[in-house]
Amino acid sequence: MTSSSLVASGIIAAGTIAVLRKHTMDNSQVKLVHAPQTARVDDDLSLLDLIAAECPSLVDPEKGRFVPSGLLPTSDMQTCFNAVRERFKRPRIVEYERELISTEDGGTIGLDWSPPFAQMPADDRPIVVLSHGLSGGSQETYVQLTVQQLTAEPHCFRTVVVNYRGCAGVKLTTHVLYNGGLTSDYGCALDHIRQRFPESPLIGIGYSLGANLITKYVGEQGDACPLRAAISVCNPYDLSASSDAIDMPTFRNKHVYAPAMLMGLMQLYRRHKKVIESGPIEFDAVAISKIKRIREFDDLITSRAFGYEDSADYYGKCSCAQFMPNIRIPFLALSSLDDPVCPERIIPRDTFRSNPYLVLALTQYGGHLGYHESMSSSWYPRPITEFCAAMFDRLP
Repeated sequence: MTSSSLVASGIIAAGTIAVLRKHTMDNSQVKLVHAPQTARVDDDLSLLDLIAAECPSLVDPEKGRFVPSGLLPTSDMQTCFNAVRERFKRPRIVEYERELISTEDGGTIGLDWSPPFAQMPADDRPIVVLSHGLSGGSQETYVQLTVQQLTAEPHCFRTVVVNYRGCAGVKLTTHVLYNGGLTSDYGCALDHIRQRFPESPLIGIGYSLGANLITKYVGEQGDACPLRAAISVCNPYDLSASSDAIDMPTFRNKHVYAPAMLMGLMQLYRRHKKVIESGPIEFDAVAISKIKRIREFDDLITSRAFGYEDSADYYGKCSCAQFMPNIRIPFLALSSLDDPVCPERIIPRDTFRSNPYLVLALTQYGGHLGYHESMSSSWYPRPITEFCAAMFDRLP
């Protein structure tokens, strides 16, 4: 190839990149989906009015957009970056202080408080309660980045991450782990937090499977919900449809997402196998050794452990979308249209358009729990923090 050909090729490549980047910028605005009239949050403002006034990362013409890093331009890159980074070294961004609490059936939940109490003594400041995704915990980068922003100036909120049974180093003390609909454990954690800090208002945040869990909880509680508001990030909404999306016979599902997610579940199971098998339920060890799909894990382990007929019964009873019409607190959901795990088609838009307490913030890009603006910063902690500050400040 001649030098002139190389120059021409370089010019064409640069032009193509510029056009693609402009297209990305042009489609980066956040889009809100909500009822024609949203709920009143005080005498003067509706929920949508408050978001418009206090959440520039969701509505401002310049700030209300997510533009993916030029080094991570695709959904797959956005989704996989955390895992790739943590494979080499999981960053320690925040410091926690762990407290262990017990459930009525003898289970153990780990509450990771940040900042530690030596740095932030007990008082009545607002508390944000975070719930991790599938087989995760407080150490996940997406959790730490949110905690970092919530606890920083000027807000200085107290945060606590709920690490469910067997997750994030929490000892399994019953023969069951946790699942995406086990709201009793979440309620147990909230009861303890409220007893310890009776004057502190609470907001709940959930990520991925944790988003499904807290959304289900908020819907179950209705008017009696103890949270002041709630935030859902990359919610699957329909566990069966999400499982089907992961099982679609595409290269990325077969070789990336399905194996990675199943590996996390199987590692959790193997880590606690002796305790799980010490209970009264019999498991098919041969069939379990041949598990290749998440649905098979939920058929052979989750459903049997929790008394569901099969994975379809578990998914049907624990998917949060059916509980959302009953939500009666301000509820913000962040979802990306290119999420490979929680695809656009399963987002319950009609429910967001009919329940005045719900607002859905849609981005064109972001992948699943990605939202990387650069190699070192993410977008979602900003709207989360803005929404929390607005809710704590304006709600009674």
